[in-house]
Amino acid sequence: MTQTAVEMRQQKQVKVYDINLMRQGVIDVYRSLIWTRKYYEAGTVELHAALNSKNLKLLQKGNIVTMTGSVESAIISGMAADDFSNEITATGNMLSAGLSRRGIKTVVNAADTPYEDIMRRLVDISAISGTNPLPRLVLGEKCGAGGRVSLQVSYKDLYTYMTKLSACSNLGFRIRGDYKNKKFIFEVYEGKDHSENQTGNKRVIFSEIYRNINKTTFTTNDQNYKTHAVVFGDGEGTARTVMEATIDPAATGWERREIMVDARDIKRDNLTDAQYKAALVQRGTEKLAEYGIVECLEAVTLPNMNFTYKADYDLGDIVTVNKKAWGIKMDKRITEVQEIYENGGLSVVPTFGDPLPDTVDLSDN
Repeated sequence: MTQTAVEMRQQKQVKVYDINLMRQGVIDVYRSLIWTRKYYEAGTVELHAALNSKNLKLLQKGNIVTMTGSVESAIISGMAADDFSNEITATGNMLSAGLSRRGIKTVVNAADTPYEDIMRRLVDISAISGTNPLPRLVLGEKCGAGGRVSLQVSYKDLYTYMTKLSACSNLGFRIRGDYKNKKFIFEVYEGKDHSENQTGNKRVIFSEIYRNINKTTFTTNDQNYKTHAVVFGDGEGTARTVMEATIDPAATGWERREIMVDARDIKRDNLTDAQYKAALVQRGTEKLAEYGIVECLEAVTLPNMNFTYKADYDLGDIVTVNKKAWGIKMDKRITEVQEIYENGGLSVVPTFGDPLPDTVDLSDN
């Protein structure tokens, strides 16, 4: 369906609210807006607009920006004014990054519990029902997706641990601004499978044949890849409890890649022996999720060519990518989408698969 000029203009409007979700104004003219959505972590925003008194007032640190049709919102964390270019640049992170302002300040045990339930529980006790809650934050509706987990966690940064659980479970998480009811809504969600060989949903295929991808880059790297986590629990010396987690049980010889994980912080209190050992294995699984093989393809797509962005496919969905000229065909999750609004148009740059991390966390946290 063709959008009217008014609908297109409204879609590109940047709406600004304060931290209490009270509307402050609208920015509908700007040079560039890069709206980066991410599945396993908080996305980012970068806005370049004219340097004037109105925009200076709106784009203050701590204010919230969102767009019509966007489920995400971002908190402005940085602002730079340049008198030479007569431009103001505002940067920030999506609301879920705000979970980094709270920590897990107690010991939480979970035995054969759905990932979604433990993610919601951690947010509740750390940022909603505990001391010093994040104002206006509430739990949203459950999605009912994902597997189950046994774990113990204590005294961790809430946001960092949520990203670990997200990577292990293949579930996304976000905080959505409910501007009508003045609430921040935390929710866990799961992308849909739109790959070529499934039958339950519409198939979505990106390929030169359909002329719906260009400016393609493909990356693969296994320099940080680990197949086995050897997890050391309580005890001393040769008497320590040792468990093993793996993502490739058949890996032997040069193919076996080990990482040592110190998990003595996991206590047996209120746990059976089986539950304790399961928690050790889960710690290893979490660590292995940080050391996977990088295999991702990034391309520029037209939002309404063959398949409509946010209608036929969206962040978190699994699709088929076929770069025939390179001999690459794979089913990959869309882990990141960059929406670029420039020169009156929109281009969409999805990332299929997991990109190489900027840094590698070598700690056991």
